[in-house]
Amino acid sequence: MKRIPLKYCPACGAEAFRALDAKQYECESCGFVYFQNVAAAAGAVIEAEGKLLLVERAKEPDIGMLDLPGGFVDPGESLEEALVRELKEELGLQLTVSNCREYLCSSVNEYPYQGVLYHSLDLFFLVRLEQQPVIRPADDVGGYQWCDPREIPFETVAFSSVQDALRHFLDQSASSR
Repeated sequence: MKRIPLKYCPACGAEAFRALDAKQYECESCGFVYFQNVAAAAGAVIEAEGKLLLVERAKEPDIGMLDLPGGFVDPGESLEEALVRELKEELGLQLTVSNCREYLCSSVNEYPYQGVLYHSLDLFFLVRLEQQPVIRPADDVGGYQWCDPREIPFETVAFSSVQDALRHFLDQSASSR
């Protein structure tokens, strides 16, 4: 994915923005410095009745590939609050922050969207449910499947960060036996 340079200064509007490095831009007109920081995203490894929930992506990037439910953190949200919101938007689940506090791992990711490559830090939480809930796919989710953890089809999982989280879950599960 080609990195698209920023051209216009958000402070003064001048077409005098130049990249200082991969994350920092400076306006040659007014001196404003802009930092293109990493975006935070929260994802859920949902386990119920010995199975993991994998969702099918309904939108690009990687439409049709498998993913974990979750998404980007909005300003003013904690990771757990973002995850509760995303699980409601994508799956129709009514969970609370207390359901989403078991930290699993983090991984870096590149998220290409509409010609822009976003760098994200994806943080994953383990959500353990007693039974498989009713799922109502919406938003970015086109479908879902409950998968035996030993049979995860890694070749159809969309992002390296999601693959990392699933492998971490498997490693953690194997070491706790």
